[in-house]
Amino acid sequence: MGKVSIIVVSYNGLQETTAPCLKSVFEKTTFPEYEVVVVDNHSTDGTPEFLAGLAGREPRLKILLNSSNRGFAGGNNDGIRTAEGDVLVLLNSDTMVTEGWLERLTVYLENHPSAGLVGPVSNAVGNEQRIHTEGRIPSEILEEGATWTSRSRGDFFETERLGFFCVAARSRVIEEVGLLDEGFGRGFFEDDDFCIRVRRAGYGLVCLEDVFIYHRGSGSFGKARRETKELMKRNRRRLEEKFGMRYRPRHPRDRQLDLAESYLSHMGGGSDIARLAYKVGNRLHAAEESMPRGYVKRYRFRRRIRNIRCALDRFGPAEHVAQGEER
Repeated sequence: MGKVSIIVVSYNGLQETTAPCLKSVFEKTTFPEYEVVVVDNHSTDGTPEFLAGLAGREPRLKILLNSSNRGFAGGNNDGIRTAEGDVLVLLNSDTMVTEGWLERLTVYLENHPSAGLVGPVSNAVGNEQRIHTEGRIPSEILEEGATWTSRSRGDFFETERLGFFCVAARSRVIEEVGLLDEGFGRGFFEDDDFCIRVRRAGYGLVCLEDVFIYHRGSGSFGKARRETKELMKRNRRRLEEKFGMRYRPRHPRDRQLDLAESYLSHMGGGSDIARLAYKVGNRLHAAEESMPRGYVKRYRFRRRIRNIRCALDRFGPAEHVAQGEER
Protein backbone atom coordinates (compact mmCIF):
# COMPACT_ATOMS: atom_id res chain seq x y z
CA MET A 1 0.00 0.00 0.00
CA GLY A 2 1.24 3.44 -0.87
CA LYS A 3 0.45 6.85 0.52
CA VAL A 4 -3.11 7.99 1.25
CA SER A 5 -4.31 11.58 0.99
CA ILE A 6 -7.27 12.62 3.16
CA ILE A 7 -8.93 15.73 1.71
CA VAL A 8 -11.09 17.90 3.98
CA VAL A 9 -12.89 21.06 2.82
CA SER A 10 -13.63 23.55 5.60
CA TYR A 11 -15.88 26.60 5.72
CA ASN A 12 -16.50 28.18 9.12
CA GLY A 13 -17.97 26.03 11.91
CA LEU A 14 -14.50 25.54 13.36
CA GLN A 15 -15.44 24.34 16.85
CA GLU A 16 -18.50 22.37 15.71
CA THR A 17 -16.94 20.60 12.73
CA THR A 18 -13.38 21.14 11.50
CA ALA A 19 -11.56 20.97 14.84
CA PRO A 20 -13.23 17.75 16.10
CA CYS A 21 -12.92 16.20 12.65
CA LEU A 22 -9.17 16.75 12.44
CA LYS A 23 -8.73 15.71 16.07
CA SER A 24 -10.38 12.38 15.30
CA VAL A 25 -8.30 11.90 12.14
CA PHE A 26 -4.96 12.42 13.86
CA GLU A 27 -5.97 10.43 16.97
CA LYS A 28 -7.72 7.47 15.31
CA THR A 29 -5.77 6.99 12.08
CA THR A 30 -3.04 4.37 12.46
CA PHE A 31 -2.37 3.88 8.75
CA PRO A 32 1.43 4.04 8.27
CA GLU A 33 1.65 6.69 5.55
CA TYR A 34 -0.94 9.40 5.03
CA GLU A 35 -1.32 13.14 4.61
CA VAL A 36 -4.23 15.43 5.39
CA VAL A 37 -5.00 18.18 2.88
CA VAL A 38 -7.36 20.81 4.29
CA VAL A 39 -8.83 23.25 1.79
CA ASP A 40 -10.40 26.23 3.55
CA ASN A 41 -13.07 28.03 1.53
CA HIS A 42 -12.38 31.50 2.93
CA SER A 43 -13.59 30.97 6.51
CA THR A 44 -14.00 34.04 8.69
CA ASP A 45 -14.28 32.37 12.11
CA GLY A 46 -10.61 31.79 12.85
CA THR A 47 -10.27 28.55 10.93
CA PRO A 48 -7.21 29.69 8.90
CA GLU A 49 -5.38 30.68 12.09
CA PHE A 50 -6.32 27.38 13.74
CA LEU A 51 -5.05 25.43 10.74
CA ALA A 52 -1.77 27.34 10.67
CA GLY A 53 -1.17 26.54 14.33
CA LEU A 54 -2.05 22.87 13.84
CA ALA A 55 0.25 22.60 10.81
CA GLY A 56 3.12 23.81 12.98
CA ARG A 57 2.58 20.79 15.26
CA GLU A 58 1.46 18.23 12.68
CA PRO A 59 3.84 17.66 9.73
CA ARG A 60 1.27 15.50 7.88
CA LEU A 61 -1.06 18.47 7.46
CA LYS A 62 -1.14 20.56 4.29
CA ILE A 63 -3.24 23.73 4.06
CA LEU A 64 -4.79 25.50 1.08
CA LEU A 65 -6.44 28.85 1.86
CA ASN A 66 -8.87 29.92 -0.85
CA SER A 67 -9.66 33.60 -1.32
CA SER A 68 -13.33 32.78 -1.99
CA ASN A 69 -15.84 30.04 -1.24
CA ARG A 70 -15.23 27.46 -3.97
CA GLY A 71 -18.02 25.20 -2.78
CA PHE A 72 -17.93 21.46 -2.17
CA ALA A 73 -16.84 20.39 -5.65
CA GLY A 74 -14.37 23.23 -6.18
CA GLY A 75 -12.76 22.83 -2.78
CA ASN A 76 -12.35 19.08 -3.19
CA ASN A 77 -10.94 19.54 -6.69
CA ASP A 78 -8.33 21.92 -5.26
CA GLY A 79 -7.41 19.26 -2.73
CA ILE A 80 -7.26 16.51 -5.34
CA ARG A 81 -4.85 18.56 -7.45
CA THR A 82 -2.58 19.02 -4.42
CA ALA A 83 -2.77 15.47 -3.07
CA GLU A 84 0.16 13.12 -3.48
CA GLY A 85 -1.47 9.85 -2.42
CA ASP A 86 -2.09 6.71 -4.44
CA VAL A 87 -5.48 6.60 -2.71
CA LEU A 88 -7.56 9.74 -2.13
CA VAL A 89 -10.24 10.06 0.55
CA LEU A 90 -12.78 12.88 0.43
CA LEU A 91 -13.88 13.46 4.04
CA ASN A 92 -16.48 16.02 5.14
CA SER A 93 -15.41 18.42 7.88
CA ASP A 94 -18.51 17.51 9.93
CA THR A 95 -17.43 13.90 10.43
CA MET A 96 -15.47 11.95 13.03
CA VAL A 97 -13.56 8.84 12.06
CA THR A 98 -13.12 5.62 14.01
CA GLU A 99 -10.31 3.14 14.65
CA GLY A 100 -9.23 1.10 11.64
CA TRP A 101 -11.26 3.17 9.21
CA LEU A 102 -8.49 4.02 6.75
CA GLU A 103 -6.90 0.57 6.75
CA ARG A 104 -10.18 -1.12 5.85
CA LEU A 105 -11.06 1.32 3.07
CA THR A 106 -7.59 1.15 1.58
CA VAL A 107 -7.12 -2.62 1.86
CA TYR A 108 -10.44 -3.21 0.13
CA LEU A 109 -9.42 -0.99 -2.79
CA GLU A 110 -6.07 -2.76 -3.01
CA ASN A 111 -7.65 -6.22 -3.06
CA HIS A 112 -10.55 -5.36 -5.37
CA PRO A 113 -9.37 -3.54 -8.50
CA SER A 114 -12.91 -3.62 -9.91
CA ALA A 115 -14.09 -1.28 -7.12
CA GLY A 116 -13.92 2.37 -8.16
CA LEU A 117 -15.25 3.96 -4.99
CA VAL A 118 -15.69 2.66 -1.44
CA GLY A 119 -17.42 4.25 1.52
CA PRO A 120 -18.52 3.46 5.10
CA VAL A 121 -21.82 3.23 6.96
CA SER A 122 -22.93 6.23 8.99
CA ASN A 123 -25.67 7.65 11.18
CA ALA A 124 -26.58 10.40 8.71
CA VAL A 125 -26.54 9.90 4.94
CA GLY A 126 -29.24 9.94 2.28
CA ASN A 127 -29.00 6.35 1.12
CA GLU A 128 -28.73 2.81 2.46
CA GLN A 129 -25.32 3.54 3.98
CA ARG A 130 -27.30 4.91 6.91
CA ILE A 131 -27.78 2.61 9.88
CA HIS A 132 -30.30 3.25 12.64
CA THR A 133 -28.89 5.00 15.72
CA GLU A 134 -30.69 6.38 18.75
CA GLY A 135 -27.91 8.35 20.43
CA ARG A 136 -28.31 12.10 20.85
CA ILE A 137 -24.66 13.05 21.22
CA PRO A 138 -21.62 11.98 19.15
CA SER A 139 -20.17 9.68 21.83
CA GLU A 140 -23.44 7.71 22.06
CA ILE A 141 -23.74 7.43 18.29
CA LEU A 142 -20.10 6.37 17.95
CA GLU A 143 -20.72 3.63 20.51
CA GLU A 144 -23.65 2.34 18.48
CA GLY A 145 -21.49 2.48 15.37
CA ALA A 146 -18.86 0.36 17.13
CA THR A 147 -21.53 -2.23 17.96
CA TRP A 148 -22.60 -2.35 14.33
CA THR A 149 -19.08 -2.73 12.94
CA SER A 150 -18.20 -5.43 15.49
CA ARG A 151 -21.07 -7.47 14.03
CA SER A 152 -20.20 -6.70 10.42
CA ARG A 153 -16.57 -7.81 10.05
CA GLY A 154 -15.87 -8.34 6.38
CA ASP A 155 -19.42 -7.42 5.32
CA PHE A 156 -20.00 -5.16 2.33
CA PHE A 157 -22.55 -4.51 -0.38
CA GLU A 158 -22.55 -2.94 -3.83
CA THR A 159 -24.68 0.12 -4.46
CA GLU A 160 -25.67 2.59 -7.19
CA ARG A 161 -24.39 5.63 -5.31
CA LEU A 162 -22.23 6.55 -2.33
CA GLY A 163 -22.55 9.58 -0.09
CA PHE A 164 -19.53 11.85 -0.37
CA PHE A 165 -19.30 12.58 3.35
CA CYS A 166 -16.56 9.96 3.16
CA VAL A 167 -15.48 8.21 -0.02
CA ALA A 168 -12.19 6.66 -1.10
CA ALA A 169 -10.79 6.03 -4.58
CA ARG A 170 -7.51 5.20 -6.23
CA SER A 171 -5.96 8.32 -7.73
CA ARG A 172 -5.79 6.68 -11.16
CA VAL A 173 -9.57 6.16 -11.14
CA ILE A 174 -10.08 9.87 -10.53
CA GLU A 175 -7.61 10.62 -13.30
CA GLU A 176 -9.63 8.38 -15.60
CA VAL A 177 -13.12 9.75 -14.86
CA GLY A 178 -12.17 13.36 -14.12
CA LEU A 179 -12.67 15.78 -11.25
CA LEU A 180 -15.97 16.66 -9.55
CA ASP A 181 -18.27 18.72 -11.77
CA GLU A 182 -18.25 22.27 -10.41
CA GLY A 183 -21.21 23.17 -12.59
CA PHE A 184 -23.58 21.97 -9.84
CA GLY A 185 -22.75 25.11 -7.88
CA ARG A 186 -23.48 25.13 -4.17
CA GLY A 187 -24.27 21.45 -4.08
CA PHE A 188 -26.67 18.52 -4.70
CA PHE A 189 -26.10 15.79 -7.29
CA GLU A 190 -22.37 16.42 -7.87
CA ASP A 191 -21.74 13.19 -5.94
CA ASP A 192 -24.42 11.33 -7.95
CA ASP A 193 -22.78 12.69 -11.10
CA PHE A 194 -19.38 11.34 -10.07
CA CYS A 195 -20.83 7.95 -9.10
CA ILE A 196 -22.50 7.64 -12.51
CA ARG A 197 -19.24 8.43 -14.27
CA VAL A 198 -17.34 5.87 -12.19
CA ARG A 199 -19.92 3.18 -12.95
CA ARG A 200 -19.95 4.03 -16.67
CA ALA A 201 -16.17 3.63 -16.63
CA GLY A 202 -16.75 0.01 -15.58
CA TYR A 203 -16.10 0.23 -11.84
CA GLY A 204 -18.28 -0.77 -8.92
CA LEU A 205 -19.36 1.23 -5.87
CA VAL A 206 -19.04 -0.57 -2.54
CA CYS A 207 -20.11 0.20 1.02
CA LEU A 208 -18.00 -1.45 3.73
CA GLU A 209 -20.26 -2.29 6.65
CA ASP A 210 -17.37 -2.72 9.06
CA VAL A 211 -16.36 0.93 8.77
CA PHE A 212 -18.46 3.51 10.64
CA ILE A 213 -18.00 7.27 10.31
CA TYR A 214 -19.96 9.70 12.46
CA HIS A 215 -21.60 12.39 10.34
CA ARG A 216 -23.04 15.49 11.98
CA GLY A 217 -24.91 16.56 8.86
CA SER A 218 -25.30 20.10 7.62
CA GLY A 219 -28.27 22.30 8.41
CA SER A 220 -27.23 25.14 6.13
CA PHE A 221 -29.52 24.16 3.24
CA GLY A 222 -32.45 23.41 5.53
CA LYS A 223 -32.70 27.03 6.62
CA ALA A 224 -34.00 28.04 3.19
CA ARG A 225 -36.28 25.19 2.11
CA ARG A 226 -37.76 26.83 -0.97
CA GLU A 227 -34.32 27.79 -2.25
CA THR A 228 -33.03 24.32 -1.48
CA LYS A 229 -35.86 22.63 -3.38
CA GLU A 230 -35.27 24.86 -6.39
CA LEU A 231 -31.56 24.08 -6.31
CA MET A 232 -32.26 20.35 -6.13
CA LYS A 233 -34.70 20.53 -9.05
CA ARG A 234 -32.27 22.54 -11.14
CA ASN A 235 -29.34 20.24 -10.43
CA ARG A 236 -31.37 17.08 -10.99
CA ARG A 237 -32.42 18.48 -14.37
CA ARG A 238 -28.79 19.30 -15.14
CA LEU A 239 -27.75 15.75 -14.26
CA GLU A 240 -30.45 14.20 -16.41
CA GLU A 241 -29.61 16.40 -19.38
CA LYS A 242 -25.91 15.64 -18.99
CA PHE A 243 -26.44 11.87 -19.20
CA GLY A 244 -29.59 11.83 -21.29
CA MET A 245 -31.68 9.86 -18.80
CA ARG A 246 -34.35 10.12 -16.15
CA TYR A 247 -32.58 9.88 -12.82
CA ARG A 248 -34.70 8.18 -10.18
CA PRO A 249 -32.50 5.91 -8.04
CA ARG A 250 -34.17 3.30 -5.86
CA HIS A 251 -35.56 4.85 -2.68
CA PRO A 252 -33.32 4.39 0.41
CA ARG A 253 -36.14 2.74 2.41
CA ASP A 254 -36.50 0.09 -0.31
CA ARG A 255 -32.75 -0.45 -0.35
CA GLN A 256 -32.85 -0.88 3.44
CA LEU A 257 -35.33 -3.71 2.99
CA ASP A 258 -33.25 -5.17 0.15
CA LEU A 259 -30.33 -5.41 2.59
CA ALA A 260 -32.48 -6.89 5.35
CA GLU A 261 -33.60 -9.61 2.94
CA SER A 262 -30.04 -10.27 1.86
CA TYR A 263 -29.01 -10.80 5.50
CA LEU A 264 -31.89 -13.27 5.93
CA SER A 265 -30.71 -15.24 2.91
CA HIS A 266 -27.32 -15.75 4.57
CA MET A 267 -28.56 -16.76 8.01
CA GLY A 268 -27.42 -20.26 8.78
CA GLY A 269 -26.83 -21.44 12.31
CA GLY A 270 -24.98 -20.77 15.53
CA SER A 271 -23.85 -17.28 16.53
CA ASP A 272 -24.35 -16.00 12.99
CA ILE A 273 -28.10 -15.95 13.60
CA ALA A 274 -27.85 -13.36 16.37
CA ARG A 275 -25.37 -11.25 14.39
CA LEU A 276 -27.46 -11.08 11.25
CA ALA A 277 -30.76 -10.80 13.14
CA TYR A 278 -29.37 -7.69 14.82
CA LYS A 279 -28.55 -6.23 11.42
CA VAL A 280 -31.97 -7.13 10.00
CA GLY A 281 -33.63 -5.35 12.91
CA ASN A 282 -31.48 -2.27 12.43
CA ARG A 283 -32.32 -2.05 8.73
CA LEU A 284 -36.03 -2.41 9.48
CA HIS A 285 -35.82 0.47 11.97
CA ALA A 286 -34.06 2.63 9.39
CA ALA A 287 -36.62 1.79 6.70
CA GLU A 288 -39.61 2.50 8.95
CA GLU A 289 -38.32 6.00 9.65
CA SER A 290 -39.27 7.03 6.10
CA MET A 291 -42.72 5.50 5.63
CA PRO A 292 -44.30 6.10 2.17
CA ARG A 293 -47.12 8.66 2.01
CA GLY A 294 -49.43 7.07 -0.56
CA TYR A 295 -51.88 4.43 0.65
CA VAL A 296 -50.89 1.77 -1.89
CA LYS A 297 -47.17 2.32 -1.44
CA ARG A 298 -47.57 2.26 2.34
CA TYR A 299 -49.59 -0.96 2.21
CA ARG A 300 -46.99 -2.70 0.05
CA PHE A 301 -44.16 -1.37 2.20
CA ARG A 302 -45.75 -2.60 5.44
CA ARG A 303 -46.51 -5.98 3.88
CA ARG A 304 -42.88 -6.34 2.88
CA ILE A 305 -41.74 -5.47 6.40
CA ARG A 306 -44.21 -7.97 7.83
CA ASN A 307 -42.86 -10.70 5.55
CA ILE A 308 -39.30 -9.96 6.67
CA ARG A 309 -40.30 -10.10 10.33
CA CYS A 310 -42.13 -13.40 9.77
CA ALA A 311 -39.05 -14.85 8.08
CA LEU A 312 -36.93 -13.66 11.01
CA ASP A 313 -39.30 -15.26 13.53
CA ARG A 314 -38.47 -18.67 12.10
CA PHE A 315 -35.03 -18.35 13.66
CA GLY A 316 -36.52 -18.23 17.17
CA PRO A 317 -35.01 -16.20 20.05
CA ALA A 318 -32.78 -14.24 17.67
CA GLU A 319 -35.74 -11.91 17.14
CA HIS A 320 -34.96 -10.25 20.48
CA VAL A 321 -31.48 -9.38 19.26
CA ALA A 322 -32.93 -8.07 15.99
CA GLN A 323 -35.12 -5.68 17.94
CA GLY A 324 -32.16 -4.41 19.93
CA GLU A 325 -33.09 -6.36 23.10
CA GLU A 326 -29.94 -7.88 24.55
CA ARG A 327 -31.22 -10.80 26.65
